[in-house]
Amino acid sequence: MQHFVRSGALLGFSEWVRDCGQNPNALMAEFGLTPAVVQDPDLYLSYTVLAQLMTAAAERCGREDFGVQLGMRQGLEAVGALGSAMCLQATIADALRMMQRNLDFHARGVVVSAISSERFIEIRMDFAFASVVDCGQLAGLSLALLARCLEQLQSSPVRPDSLALRAPAPAAAELSALFGCRVEPDEGCDALRYPLSLMSAAVDVEPGLRSRLSAQWRGASEPASLSLRQQLDQTITALLPTGECSLSMVARVMGLHPRSLQQRLQREGSSFAEVLSARRQYLACEHLAHSDIDLTTLALSLGYSELAVFSRAFKVWTGVSPSQWRKQLA
Repeated sequence: MQHFVRSGALLGFSEWVRDCGQNPNALMAEFGLTPAVVQDPDLYLSYTVLAQLMTAAAERCGREDFGVQLGMRQGLEAVGALGSAMCLQATIADALRMMQRNLDFHARGVVVSAISSERFIEIRMDFAFASVVDCGQLAGLSLALLARCLEQLQSSPVRPDSLALRAPAPAAAELSALFGCRVEPDEGCDALRYPLSLMSAAVDVEPGLRSRLSAQWRGASEPASLSLRQQLDQTITALLPTGECSLSMVARVMGLHPRSLQQRLQREGSSFAEVLSARRQYLACEHLAHSDIDLTTLALSLGYSELAVFSRAFKVWTGVSPSQWRKQLA
């Protein structure tokens, strides 16, 4: 897949489609997707297929605001362990930077750029495949999700000043009510504009939400919770691209003391370094096999300082270089 995204983007999709009187499983099947993509948020799916699914769902359900409504039903829960990590940042600017560093590894094909002026910060959404498929509903989903995440990160949320849309907005009044701001259609871009003061606002997450986030991605709401190794794998996957995947940060996101995490791993005959190395190997092989991500980007996304260091580690794992391994698969 050239462009891919975590299946967490479909959080709440089935319930919303059913609320509209349609069958979500039948709709997903039309695009080769199984119910597994809404049950496991850490699967990868084609970004272009997600865009097509959103467009079809809006038409089938008769909702021009389908994507926006789905995004408003989501929030930090949709980004898994990364949501918990964003809650630990000092300011909104820090949380946004962490999200941006994480994007290319977990949602390849979207670019989120922040453009500052004297009074406002404009956060734009651009899709690399917009010339191939209709991304209107996908843009609505993404902008609504961004707005919800920023809202959840603040105790007294700063509302956007305006919502800019690349295309016309037939449901402008409804969108204005949902985002709490004016809508500016035909602006040539999809963006949220906030007062510049948002960037310096402190991250202050309601304790109950923080607990729910942790429980949600760790599987605590399921009959059989995730094992320690599964929780650790999810946390490492979320934090590697941010450059903050130390034992200390991983333990904080998991709600453990670093010493306690190490001790629990020792009782299982493992260590943090071993789990980190194994996860890097797994992710490297998955991306080399299923995407055209360039090797330097992959190395940095796996937390390596440069390509040469990653190449040496990969050769220890597999006996060949990353480029040779990819050629063998091809």
